[in-house]
Amino acid sequence: MNHHDDDMEISPRPSKRRRRTSSRNIRLSDAEDSLTQRRYWFNDGDIVLEVDDQLFKVHRSILMCSLIFADMLELPQSENVENIDGCPSVKMPGDSARDWNAVLSWMYDRIGFARQPVVFQVLAGTMRISTKYEIYDLREWAKRELFSRWPIDLTKMNNNALPHAAEAICLARECDIPEILPAAFYALSTQRWAHNAEGGQSHLTLHPEDLRCFIAGRESLQDHLLNILVAPTGHGESHEVLCPSCEYNFRTLLIGRLSPTHSSPIGCWLLRELLQLDAFNPPASLKICPRCAVSFNQLTSARVTVLQDAIPRYFLL
Repeated sequence: MNHHDDDMEISPRPSKRRRRTSSRNIRLSDAEDSLTQRRYWFNDGDIVLEVDDQLFKVHRSILMCSLIFADMLELPQSENVENIDGCPSVKMPGDSARDWNAVLSWMYDRIGFARQPVVFQVLAGTMRISTKYEIYDLREWAKRELFSRWPIDLTKMNNNALPHAAEAICLARECDIPEILPAAFYALSTQRWAHNAEGGQSHLTLHPEDLRCFIAGRESLQDHLLNILVAPTGHGESHEVLCPSCEYNFRTLLIGRLSPTHSSPIGCWLLRELLQLDAFNPPASLKICPRCAVSFNQLTSARVTVLQDAIPRYFLL
């Protein structure tokens, strides 16, 4: 939805805006006007949002999709409310102008917004603002996008879960989206914490309690992997006994697949490897007998289920 496009003025991004406190009805001088961010500044706007060092002169009708604003705007206005450019102004403490730029982009042009690539900073910003101000439709959109990256079903997780996994954990805590936590923690656990790697600064991002959960989970996953490498063909886990030649061949295959590659920025993505092995069709060169192939697939399928169920517990969730 495009709203009043012809009435919107745009000027370059400002430096810090000079505030005026001497009048309740502030008119922007030419000098101050040139210093004000004008991306969402409509001539016929009827309310001004003050966020960080930016002003947004927008329309009450647009803000009514927020339950918080809908309730606030229905209340009688005080005569002492500060006005800017002839409109009542609302200070937005704790909010970021970048987040509000993303939210206003959605409010004014939902079709155009949906066509843009979903950048994590925009996704996080829309989730924060939609949660704080109860914008239901926007929060549902943001949740769907988060679930596509950090799905509830961990077997559907892909490489999109790796970037910003630590930030996703913080966002889940802040905005009450616990469903993404197992995938976000697990995605972070697969990454090496080298200085230049994706997870390299994660210890600075996570809350100390979440860092403790992460360390506990990563240790448990290492033990889980070690147990498989010690008994690759499932001693004690399978009711079927593999014939000696097949057991040796499967043992070699598993150790090769599950042993970490030190040059890779990702450690062992155990769940993904087990899923691929579950659908593994041994080539003729591997010389696996049909009965042992079935037994191995059953063991691998069981391991997938056990690991998926254990991951939330490993991270103390």
